[in-house]
Amino acid sequence: MADDGRLPRYPFSFRGDRLAPELAESVAHRPILRVRTNTGTDAWLVTGHAQVRSVLRDRRFSLTLTSDPWMPRQDPLIPPLTVTDIRTHCENAGLLHDLFRGVGPCQQYLTPVRVREIATGLLGTFLAGAQPGDLVGGFIMPLSRALTMELLGLDPEGCPDDATLFTIFRTGPESHPAVPDSWALAQEWMRGRLPGLRADGGGLLGRLLALSDASGVLGEEEVADLFVFLLISQFGNPATFLGAASVGLMSHPEVLARLRADPALLPRAVDELLRWTVFLGDALPRIAREDVRLDDVLVREGDLVLVSTDAANHDPRVFPDPHRLDIDRPPGPHLRFSDGRHRCPGGPVARMQATETLRVLLELTSDLRLAVPADAIAWHRYYAVTLPVTVPVRWTARGAAAERGPGRGAG
Repeated sequence: MADDGRLPRYPFSFRGDRLAPELAESVAHRPILRVRTNTGTDAWLVTGHAQVRSVLRDRRFSLTLTSDPWMPRQDPLIPPLTVTDIRTHCENAGLLHDLFRGVGPCQQYLTPVRVREIATGLLGTFLAGAQPGDLVGGFIMPLSRALTMELLGLDPEGCPDDATLFTIFRTGPESHPAVPDSWALAQEWMRGRLPGLRADGGGLLGRLLALSDASGVLGEEEVADLFVFLLISQFGNPATFLGAASVGLMSHPEVLARLRADPALLPRAVDELLRWTVFLGDALPRIAREDVRLDDVLVREGDLVLVSTDAANHDPRVFPDPHRLDIDRPPGPHLRFSDGRHRCPGGPVARMQATETLRVLLELTSDLRLAVPADAIAWHRYYAVTLPVTVPVRWTARGAAAERGPGRGAG
């Protein structure tokens, strides 16, 4: 980064398979950096692992205040207050315990067996198609939608399409009016689902809706906003991970070969991929409630602080040789699911989905490779999460997938 007096413009990159060079330089040498955001506002970008953890655990850095229209923002749109601080609203409405249990390690809404069944069916259909095929459109997005509906207990009939749901993640200069329009479509659909969820009473959302109705804290629109947030966050998690992880693994065929030879390595490989992949197309925002000294930087009350967990996961002080994908790396304190009070409760579900999906991918293919160089893959620009536009692949199917016959144009 050239130090010519002009602030660097953040975000730096939208790739999910490698950390932006500017972030790598910052985390190694300047873990607290002044940047300019998509709104033209100045902010503090925090990249070092220790510094990121400190901000995420310190209540003097507020998430709720990022919905205040008078506060500086990293992006033009102000998110609904209901979904900005989802923990507080769920806590006030008596939903927090059941939400955490519903996405925790003992949840029963989406079992490993069911993930394998869904993934096997969708991947089998994809592998029976023509080569090269697009792994994103042909498998990753349909799988993410199917897993989301299963976990939340939603009837997918009439749900906005994948492109509309993913548009809700849009940031930066083209976010308006695309995001409000997509959010309105999703919220209208969700409000139409509420009577059915009340009548059925099953699934995670059915349980949360019953609790919300009993407490009377949240209005119908607030409940719909909350449920849309759960919908898109669950939809985005497997899509983001699988998009970046698949490109990363196919760029490291020796790792794929080891995992095929020894599937017992999968849980450790998933943990390393969660650390190594780049999930965020922006950063986790906070507003300083008061003057706070962070290392040798004085953050003033009202300052916007942007936290990069992706950069923190590549801090060489914590993860030696951090840019290397190393499935033999001992489990470390990566911050993929954030930290502190707002740590993502869905980590256990995300790990399980990732592990079982990759297991199916390895079982149904004896060879899976990129059909284009990794550098030729385009990534969606100005989205809150990273996702390739397409991932063209070729493969050799095996097992049940091979019995369906080769796809047209295989080779």
